[in-house]
Amino acid sequence: MNKIELKPIGKVILNETTPQRTPRLEHYLIPYYQRGYRWDEENVKALLDDIYNFMKSDEKKYCLQPIVVVPGNDENGHNIWEVIDGQQRLTTLYIIFKYLNKPKYEIIFEKRGKSNDFLTSLSENNYSDENPDFHFMSEAYKITKEWFEEKTKNDVGFIDDFNSTLTKRVEIIWYQIEELADIANDEERENKKIDVFNRLNIGKIALTDAELIRALLLSKIKHGLHEREAILRQSEMSAEWHRMELELRNEEFWYFLNNTPLEETSSTIEFVFKLMASSSTKRYSTYMWFEKSIKAESLEEERVNVERLWNTTKDYFGKLKYWFNDNSLYHHLGFKFILEQNPIRTVKNCIDNSNCNKSVFKKWAIDEVIAKMKGINLDDVNYEKHKQELKQIFVLHNILSVMKNPEDKTSRFSFEQYKKIELDGGWSIEHIHAQQTKDMKEEKAVRKWLDETYNSIKNIKETDFDTETIYTEFEQNIEDLVNEVFEMKNAKSIDLNIFNDLKVRLIEKFDSPSVHVLDNLALLSSKQNSSLSNAIFALKRRKVIDFDKNNLFIPPATKNIFLKYYSKSDLQPFFWSKTDKENYITDIKNKLQSYLTLAN
Repeated sequence: MNKIELKPIGKVILNETTPQRTPRLEHYLIPYYQRGYRWDEENVKALLDDIYNFMKSDEKKYCLQPIVVVPGNDENGHNIWEVIDGQQRLTTLYIIFKYLNKPKYEIIFEKRGKSNDFLTSLSENNYSDENPDFHFMSEAYKITKEWFEEKTKNDVGFIDDFNSTLTKRVEIIWYQIEELADIANDEERENKKIDVFNRLNIGKIALTDAELIRALLLSKIKHGLHEREAILRQSEMSAEWHRMELELRNEEFWYFLNNTPLEETSSTIEFVFKLMASSSTKRYSTYMWFEKSIKAESLEEERVNVERLWNTTKDYFGKLKYWFNDNSLYHHLGFKFILEQNPIRTVKNCIDNSNCNKSVFKKWAIDEVIAKMKGINLDDVNYEKHKQELKQIFVLHNILSVMKNPEDKTSRFSFEQYKKIELDGGWSIEHIHAQQTKDMKEEKAVRKWLDETYNSIKNIKETDFDTETIYTEFEQNIEDLVNEVFEMKNAKSIDLNIFNDLKVRLIEKFDSPSVHVLDNLALLSSKQNSSLSNAIFALKRRKVIDFDKNNLFIPPATKNIFLKYYSKSDLQPFFWSKTDKENYITDIKNKLQSYLTLAN
């Protein structure tokens, strides 16, 4: 089983198990299959600056990224560590210690003897560009020298303070691969090392917190158990881990909780670990929390701590799964998760408040929605002043339209589809009737507008309008307008001024004077919204139906608008009528009433 721990840099140089060699220091082998040293000025200065900033902070420990090593033996039978990952950091630290003239480990480059000799003798008097290794080592030494010369101008004790901090308070994640010891065949063992190296380095795939935590838990869980019992316990934990990982990869489950793309997530269970640790966003801070939570005076105590942490992991996962499966919690908490940008902090807040009976927690979840709606007045909101409030209204209305569907009590709002669109262009507020837009100036776009508009209104008759649905004082006969559209779309050339005048008259014929208020607004993805700009209601309706046919996600309430769901007795497809508006607002008020009444 692989070993993992946090090691102070001083212990990477010399520790209790360092072999009795002269001088007595740890030795690190950089294998032949790795490229040479290649850190540039940005990398070297970043490492020095990070340590310096840590020196000035109040933090007790600072952690560098992992090094991955395999134990081996040199020609004298002494232990030597083969470095699978971490060559660049180890070599840079060696150069820093060399400049400081402080104790350091030994680095041996396999089959690159000249690099060994050059690194050992490196100083400001023998810089070289003879080969890439020499060049980058020389540059790293120059950068280190200049950096320290600047810092020591007015501080004679800086070097001692820096060295003390680096060796005692800066730690590295030590990942020791032991599983290769079971491979008897030398060629197979060598190929396995190369496979590990490629995974970690080709494509820059770094070890994740979850991978490190897994190695930590499995290595500690066996302490105090007989060999067979230890193997069974490790297998049981691995199986439970795999089950949780797979279930969290259910996209509906993942996006209910998260706004991070699933395809960018190497381990979903890491989300649970971050909830437990409540750690900072720094890389490996979650692993460090687990390592410190497990550490104890005896191996038996460490095993007990691992069992405790693993039980907590399963408890947290169980709560998340219960929320996902419960219809009320799924929708109310899902609304809360949409509005708050930090999923770790938000979900952790819910977990902290869930230590009560289920009915009390469900009421708490509803109260959270009510709190989010506090101060919102449906009669006052408008497009120009209240875009965020409108988004909250429409998101909640869409959720409740699914949740309270009397025809299907098991239906659920898709947070997966909602958040995928949020990540891919976002959401916007769409005008149901077109708002006045800028003149169109490109003939290709104009012809497309004319074609699409004509196909949407070619069958309309003046009798389709009545006193309840005519909003404008503009009295041109609708059939004459349709004919104008037809003639212009078939003309060899188009006068853009005449076209834009026709567009204004056509929009006015279908338009409502209350263009920016709630009864004329709906939620739609920004990409879909942009494709509907300048369109009259009839054309928007056709396009929304096409979106739906092509399985593009349309919020349910928005779909209901263009399918004329809110006024089943008014099925004309050409405009958003007064009756439509009244029924739409009534539906919003009825569904949101209990959340708004208590909030205000």
